[in-house]
Amino acid sequence: MVPRPRNKANKSLPQNLYFDARRSTYRYRRPTDGKWFQFGADRIKAIDAAKQLNLEFTRGADLIGAVMGHATESFAGFLDTYERDVLPPRELAKGTLNLYAVHFRRFRKHFEGKAVDQITIRMIAEMLDALTPRTANQCRALLIDVFNHAAAKGLCPDNPAASTINRIEKKQRKRHTVEGLKAIREKAPAWLQNAIDLALITAQRRTDILDMRFDGVREGFLYLVQKKTAKASDAAWIRFRVTPELQAVISRCRDDTASPYLVHRKPDRLKQKQAQTKDHWTKIEERYLTRAFKDAREAANCYAEWKEAEMPGFHEVRALSLHLYKKAGKDGQKIAGHASEGMTKNYQRGHEEIVWSEAIPDLNISEITG
Repeated sequence: MVPRPRNKANKSLPQNLYFDARRSTYRYRRPTDGKWFQFGADRIKAIDAAKQLNLEFTRGADLIGAVMGHATESFAGFLDTYERDVLPPRELAKGTLNLYAVHFRRFRKHFEGKAVDQITIRMIAEMLDALTPRTANQCRALLIDVFNHAAAKGLCPDNPAASTINRIEKKQRKRHTVEGLKAIREKAPAWLQNAIDLALITAQRRTDILDMRFDGVREGFLYLVQKKTAKASDAAWIRFRVTPELQAVISRCRDDTASPYLVHRKPDRLKQKQAQTKDHWTKIEERYLTRAFKDAREAANCYAEWKEAEMPGFHEVRALSLHLYKKAGKDGQKIAGHASEGMTKNYQRGHEEIVWSEAIPDLNISEITG
């Protein structure tokens, strides 16, 4: 016999849990004998308790369902569906997909053997509590999206991840000082010096610095499409005027190694796997740049009094650049590719013309480069 559809007040609640509008409280109806139990006014506690009770009362139902031909879907199986059907149309960046893959492995391990509708708020909260605030918030956001799609397919009555709370992230990393970055640059190899200089001049992220190409320099401009914000903002499509300051850095990037990329290096030993995955054998991977910058920072010993968690990395060169632009009385918004609130998408399928945001990278970085 098919149960009656739930009314509007109870539609988002687990089975057997009901909202009493007169008292603004929740109550649970025991499915074995119909006896009622008051659960109080706390919605999250009531939902969590109801789900755990439902799980107890239906223990073994997954085996029965398998025999009857209507087994509930496993969470691991639905994650496979989510990765196959939901993510590809979004055309996410490779770095984002790699991060998701790490989180998916964590989810599969923590919820191993669970059906989608067996996962409770408490189960998710316990997993998130064991993580750092930043990682916990990333996992929470991803789980909310996963359960939204599961609920839309009728695989669970509500979204348990949405009932958890975001953690407060306290930024620990400090900003670079001019003296500190100068000391790091002096200990860096030539290719890393070029990367630092480009980050100072253009205020771009690590991935965009490493994607800058010599053939992107044409008609007096260096053209760049920011990977992170290309789908969200006009400001992601930037052409930098080749000022004397920028030209000096570009000229330093040219050496005796033939490469299409401004920041490049000749690897000590070329691995076959790297040759297959890279666009060009001289292209530098993001993780390699991060490690090389850390090595140079440790060699410079410029922030000796700071804790490890406070140490600024290559990404913080961007923050120093914007600070120096502001200090020099220049507008860093266009340089960084920060969109104003009123800006809309620039490039979508079917558009033949791209409107480039023009920036003038004219910061004097001689105080750092010498």
